[in-house]
Amino acid sequence: MQPATGQQPSRSNLTTLQRLACRALFYALLWALLSGGEGGWFFLMLLPLLLWLSERWSVPLLRLRWRYLPGFVGYFLVEMWRGGFDVAWRALQPVPAIAPNWQRYSIRLQRASAQRILACLISLLPGTTVCRSRLSDQSGDDKAWLELHLLTDSSDWQQAVARLEQRLSQLLAGESPLC
Repeated sequence: MQPATGQQPSRSNLTTLQRLACRALFYALLWALLSGGEGGWFFLMLLPLLLWLSERWSVPLLRLRWRYLPGFVGYFLVEMWRGGFDVAWRALQPVPAIAPNWQRYSIRLQRASAQRILACLISLLPGTTVCRSRLSDQSGDDKAWLELHLLTDSSDWQQAVARLEQRLSQLLAGESPLC
């Protein structure tokens, strides 16, 4: 069936409308989650600006290998809880068992966006934070690294970060899975 103007809607207009509808739904869900369902009128006034900005400065979303998402989330939650208990145990000791240290970790992930995600995930795990980094540029000529601040060097931090990096490479479709 053709529109009243007698012209077929173009495919690019349809995909733009679909993209805007998906973003509007995503923003609405995020707003409802973060605000507890309050401030709907303010959100409706803000939505056109959000949609315009997301079209103007579009950031490509990372493609995921969905079959790895449950395992990645489970792994990350277990590591987060394990690290949290470790930090709590150390904090409750009469003499905290810490030996702060700086270490550099060479990143094997190829894309700068994946490297940024890795840096953020490392910093969310207790006892480890990323303080400086050098990420790959578009050409991929330079070697990417993260400088980490660790609570203690006695733990096997390199294996933990490498496992997180490997799981992230499996999850992200634009990366070659690291073995």
